[in-house]
Amino acid sequence: MDSLGGAMTEATEALPISGEALGPSWYVVKTKRYREQVAQKFVEQQGMPSYLPRIVQWPPPAVGGDVAPMFPGYLFVYSVLAHEYRQIASTPCVKSFVSFGEYPVSVDPAVIDFLRSREGPDGLIRCGTLVQEQCEVEIVNGPFRGLTAVVQQCLPAHERVRVLMHILQRETSVELPAKWVRRT
Repeated sequence: MDSLGGAMTEATEALPISGEALGPSWYVVKTKRYREQVAQKFVEQQGMPSYLPRIVQWPPPAVGGDVAPMFPGYLFVYSVLAHEYRQIASTPCVKSFVSFGEYPVSVDPAVIDFLRSREGPDGLIRCGTLVQEQCEVEIVNGPFRGLTAVVQQCLPAHERVRVLMHILQRETSVELPAKWVRRT
């Protein structure tokens, strides 16, 4: 019996943790919106590893930066839930654990490994393939939709591309918004 006369046993049983949560696992916590990085810093200050996959948005949004969390409002935390549940749940900017039923569910480590394998050297995930000069693209929007072209020049300051199209039996250079083309 513990020095608290059994109170420790009752408190542990009151936690919403399944019997499978004895070893360390990855869990998903819901964070306050736009506070994922702050929550990550607080979790890591407590000595628990965490993972916040971030993506480069293309084309860049009209408002905000071009780097954003892949899962806005969520953070992966590696923990022995039986020992650290309350500590994580009470971390600033953390709202709750993602649960199915009454227990938080663990995430397969292969999911985390897969996401990390998609990161570039800068730690960012790039979705899709950005167009590069001399690559063939399909025009997916606008009056030339459905036609193919070759990229002559990327104009990042204007988020546009200059493509070379075969129109009316001659090669014609046309400028288009970068979001109108997709690499084939």
